[in-house]
Amino acid sequence: MQGPFELLGVTFTPIPMKHGDLNVLGYRFGNAAYLTDFSELPSSSRALLQGLDILILDALRDIPHPMHQTVEQALALVSDLKPREAWFTHVAHDLSHEETNQRLVIWVS
Repeated sequence: MQGPFELLGVTFTPIPMKHGDLNVLGYRFGNAAYLTDFSELPSSSRALLQGLDILILDALRDIPHPMHQTVEQALALVSDLKPREAWFTHVAHDLSHEETNQRLVIWVS
């Protein structure tokens, strides 16, 4: 899908990503972005994600998987993009809820 496009008065910009060998899309809308179910974010897509207030992304697991990010990869992406807030989704059921929540809190100075 080419973009950006408008839906109900909101402009959406498709963000190309990889889900293993598959090409998939995340979306930026205003100063927010939703990136889920992906394993790799090309550098050209990172340029589309500068200046975010909110970033929603997956932090699926600790064990590397060819189609999904690990918690550490998600944290590294947040550190790189530096959104004002980051929200994590699709956290695997085998991760300790309390321990994982503590790992996902990032303090900004």
